Amino acid sequence: MKLLNDLYVYPWMSFQENNCNTVFIDGKIPLIIDPGHTHLFRHVIDGMARDGKSLDHARLIICTHGHPDHIEAIDRFNDNVLKGISKTEYEYLNNDGKELFLATGCHINKMPFKIFLKPGKIQLGDKTFRIIPSPGHSPGSICLYWEEEKVLISGDTVFYMGVGRTDLYGGDIKMLAQSIKELSRLSVEYLIPGHGEIVRGKNTIRKNFDVIISEYFK
Repeated sequence: MKLLNDLYVYPWMSFQENNCNTVFIDGKIPLIIDPGHTHLFRHVIDGMARDGKSLDHARLIICTHGHPDHIEAIDRFNDNVLKGISKTEYEYLNNDGKELFLATGCHINKMPFKIFLKPGKIQLGDKTFRIIPSPGHSPGSICLYWEEEKVLISGDTVFYMGVGRTDLYGGDIKMLAQSIKELSRLSVEYLIPGHGEIVRGKNTIRKNFDVIISEYFK
């Protein structure tokens, strides 16, 4: 589904199985964010085909965090496609983060991450993004902010009228509250969460943050 020029979102709408929304950003360095579960990845392939895109275009995968419903499908890509995650999340994946894979019966990735994302700006061809640490749902969660287009890709930090759970390994409600409060200061026209519907419009997104902060973090 094309949202803006070069920006495509493949939302997971089924209530039968858990999976994440996947984002594809075209350009000089075509980027996939959060490929999702391996056995459910077909919906991304089919969605990209409908938009005239192919997985062969991808040159970089960024994972907002290391839960299996966001990263399991990275093993479908060969070494010509670079994979990035925060260093804190990589360390989590090599320790307590493995427990969630074992508990849910998911395939434990080979973890072929060669790029460790640091806070701040990252230039990908003609596009500039800001990597924003957003711990709470997991220790090394990140969000991507595309300031030029006012797009926030929030992973499982914040949803439409909801927040990421903190009862899994490495979750921390106080850190999540701080992360969401910091994100709420951004100028955003499109909020693309890891699950659920896209939130559109600056005023609607502002209200979404206000309701979440008042209801979840009194």
